[in-house]
Amino acid sequence: MRFLEAVGRAIGGVLAPFVWQGSLLRRARLVHADGVVYCAGVKALAVEGDVGALAQRLAGPALVRLSSALWRWRGGKRERRPDVLGVAVRFRASEEITPVASGGDQDLIFLSARRFSLIPIALFTTKTCDFLDNDYYAQLPFDVADFGRAEFRLVPLRASTMEGNRLDRLERAAASRLALLRLEVRRGKRARWMAVADIELYEPVDIDQNALRFDPFRTGRGIVPRGLLQATRLATYAASYFGRMLGARGTRGRARGTRRGGREL
Repeated sequence: MRFLEAVGRAIGGVLAPFVWQGSLLRRARLVHADGVVYCAGVKALAVEGDVGALAQRLAGPALVRLSSALWRWRGGKRERRPDVLGVAVRFRASEEITPVASGGDQDLIFLSARRFSLIPIALFTTKTCDFLDNDYYAQLPFDVADFGRAEFRLVPLRASTMEGNRLDRLERAAASRLALLRLEVRRGKRARWMAVADIELYEPVDIDQNALRFDPFRTGRGIVPRGLLQATRLATYAASYFGRMLGARGTRGRARGTRRGGREL
């Protein structure tokens, strides 16, 4: 294990209890608590060279979760508050709609901020009323099989033009086959972005979002997180998952107790 990544894992281990407690109390992810999940298809754009090989590996079905980081969903009333938006993509090995990952799955997680250090600025520059009106960045480096060190981003091909809140806009765009996110890759900060694939959102799906665990270290397509900050995610993402699952279980237990109490009265 590289030294900086070992340090990152240690830092993540220190942060994990706080993330676990926050997720437990919120009964959801500590950040990006509310979101919507779409089934999607990934169409390879590149056909030659190492970018083409990457595109072919990622092509196929996908699950995509779109969310806001800070505020819980309240019917669009909080859309205009400062926030960042996120897009989590699971490149699937099968078309089954399930929160359970398969062995060949790959997760990539994006934010509407170019870098972690720029998140305070992104809070005020993100266009929170429309998921399709922002660029999204994976922010941190990856080692990609047969490609090398890489960065990724998602670029919507067009903003929504419909009225309504961001969930309504997204659903209408998907129904019109206009909900398209282009995945791009580059080898360094000053390198040019290269198109890899288009991700088309088909329709929202009803799925247990607490059980849907996106993990940057799910690397079934050969995209491996690298670096200190990436390594902190290993423990904190796991802590968020176990905290929210335990919190949700407690909520269900209280609900059953309330129903039983109502019958007894």
